[in-house]
Amino acid sequence: MLTRILSILDAVKSADGAISVTQIAYATDIPKSTAARLVSELVSQRYLVRGDGGISLGLRLFELGARATMPRRLVSAAAPIMSHLAQRTGERVGLWVQQGTDMVSLAAAPGRLPMLPTWAGMRSPALTTASGKAFLAFCEDERVIDLVSAPLIAAEMLRFRRELTDVRSSMLATDSGASYRGVLAVASPIIGSDSSVIGAISVAGPSDAMRPDNVAPLVRAAGVSLAKRLPAA
Repeated sequence: MLTRILSILDAVKSADGAISVTQIAYATDIPKSTAARLVSELVSQRYLVRGDGGISLGLRLFELGARATMPRRLVSAAAPIMSHLAQRTGERVGLWVQQGTDMVSLAAAPGRLPMLPTWAGMRSPALTTASGKAFLAFCEDERVIDLVSAPLIAAEMLRFRRELTDVRSSMLATDSGASYRGVLAVASPIIGSDSSVIGAISVAGPSDAMRPDNVAPLVRAAGVSLAKRLPAA
C-alpha cells in the first residue's frame, strides 16, 4: 500500500501541471478504481488537492518539507545563543525538540556535569524533564500531552496539569532531579512566529550548586532571543 501511495505522489509530482486519476492509474500501473480510492484518501489528508484541471500536490507536503528543515535552522539560530548562555552560567546548555514521549537533543554545550551526556540525539523523558514540561505547556495538541502523561494516576495528573499552567505563566519549567539524580534543570520554550511551540532550551547543573533563581531569567531571555533569530536562520 505504501509503495502505491508513494508512486501516486511521484506521478503527480512529475506531471506538467495537474493530472487526472486516469493518467495516475496509467503512470503507476495501479487499477483505476484503486488509484481513485487512494487519491481520495490523499486529498482528504491534504497531501493532494483536487481542482478543475485535475489532481496536484497539496499543502501538507509543503508543510512537511518546511518542518524537515526546522532542526537545521534551529541549530544554526541557537548556536551563538547557546554559547553565550553556557559562558554566562558555566552549565550544560541543551536544545531540545519533542518526539513521541521523549525530548530529543539537537545540540548541547557542555558544562560542569561530566556525568550527564551532551551528545546530539540523546533522549530524555518529556514527562519529567524541564525541556519536556516547557514544550508541553505550550503544545496545542492534547493527544501529545495525553500520551506523555498516560503513566500518571489521577492525583499526579492534576499536579502535572497545574505545573504546566504555571509554566505557561512564567515561560519557565524546572526539573529538580526527577530525571537525573543530583541534576537541576531550568528550561524555556521556543515559540515560532506562528505562536506554535518548536522546542525548548535548557540549562542543567548540579542541584547542590546551581541557583535556579539566578539561571531562570537567562534561560527565559535565551528562549525569546532564539525565537526572534529563527525566521532569519
